[in-house]
Amino acid sequence: MLKMNYKFLFFLVLSTLYIFFYQLSFDISVNSSFYNSDNKLWAHRVLNPNDAKNLSNEFNGVEIDVFFNSTSNCFDVKHHGDFSEITLAEYYNLTKKTDLKYWIDFKNLNSKNVNKSMQVLNTIFIGENLKNNVIVESKNIIQLSKFKDEGFFISYWVESFHFIKSLYSVFEVKRNLDIFLPDVISMPYSSVDFYVRKFPNYPIHCWTNGMTNTDDKIKIQKKCDIDNVKVVLTDFQENFLK
Repeated sequence: MLKMNYKFLFFLVLSTLYIFFYQLSFDISVNSSFYNSDNKLWAHRVLNPNDAKNLSNEFNGVEIDVFFNSTSNCFDVKHHGDFSEITLAEYYNLTKKTDLKYWIDFKNLNSKNVNKSMQVLNTIFIGENLKNNVIVESKNIIQLSKFKDEGFFISYWVESFHFIKSLYSVFEVKRNLDIFLPDVISMPYSSVDFYVRKFPNYPIHCWTNGMTNTDDKIKIQKKCDIDNVKVVLTDFQENFLK
């Protein structure tokens, strides 16, 4: 009987601590001028420039996956495991007459390629006016911060919500926000509610993989209704919130 009481007490204390942690929030904000519009839907994973031009009639921005190729000294536009048919420079030259903004998901940013890749990106988007249309995303906040020093907007891709891991990973996120002040934190759709609760004053971008059913439109709209959610990537081909 005593053992049962100890187990119950342990479970009660653990549950109380978890509830306290889950409700805990951090008052951190950043003064970022990147994209504050009521038109929050952007097109997800647009790897073909012709698709981007067609979608520019529906969306204000597109997300592009890139890998930096240190051998050819260029950004290859592709997703994991895909073959690249175009470079980022070529992509931009074919779409620059649109008014699109670009979310660049830098998949392989590291300490070895940061300087070269930054030089290349500076060459593509030369000038402050062009940089205002670009946000660079990576999980590697230390190297990513160097792009901010060069005048680019940056998006810190944070860990997805996990029932246990987030108990400690959120404090690492807080520390990185305090130190590096990225313009945005980005995450999958399923993690938005958690990070909105933790960082209610910080700009958030998210993506919605494969959510293309009619019912999903209502779910996506609810995320767009959250004040500090600034961009939601969608796989729908039309902007149903315009």
